[in-house]
Amino acid sequence: MKKECEIVQDLLFGYQDGTLHMASKELVEKHLKSCKECSEIFREIKNDGKEEEEQKEEVDYLKKVNKKIGKKNKLLMVVGIILGMIILFNIFIFIYYYHEAGKISIYLKDDITEEQMENIKTSILNIDKNAKIEYYSKNDALEKMKERFKDRENLLSGYGETNNPLPAYYVIETSLENAKKIDETIMTLEGVEKTTGSFEANPYEFMLQTLL
Repeated sequence: MKKECEIVQDLLFGYQDGTLHMASKELVEKHLKSCKECSEIFREIKNDGKEEEEQKEEVDYLKKVNKKIGKKNKLLMVVGIILGMIILFNIFIFIYYYHEAGKISIYLKDDITEEQMENIKTSILNIDKNAKIEYYSKNDALEKMKERFKDRENLLSGYGETNNPLPAYYVIETSLENAKKIDETIMTLEGVEKTTGSFEANPYEFMLQTLL
């Protein structure tokens, strides 16, 4: 009997896995019915098998959970990157707007006097003593226009000093807060034809206009 127990016990794992030949399977089943010791050993093997299966199921479940968490984290990371880029883009637009929208162009009448020009500059500096003022003569304006349309220079080829249609002008760089004040003041002064500025523009529209 002892010899048979040793044989059966060697076969128990194969019996549990269902890999035994029919003759070996029948031997094990017959022996287990009459041997309490081997039956107990087989019960332990089955319990161990259940525990291993449960552990495997737990591991598989954790893998699935980790996979879902990993996908979720990747999605959150992508969303975070996109949101970050949107925020940075908006910050860039508003910084650019507040820096560039403070520029004002003041176009002068052809018959403007030196006294009127000085009055314009004084009025600007009274509002913002740090304002940057650049003067462009009629000839400067024509040259800049020709440079701008250099691919179609024939459009302006007939214009020169004697028939220059463009006005002289000032370009003022100031803060966005002072731009409107300067614009309102300058428009009341003699010698000013018109002013242009973007201090009341929408930041996004201003950006598009600048790029285009």
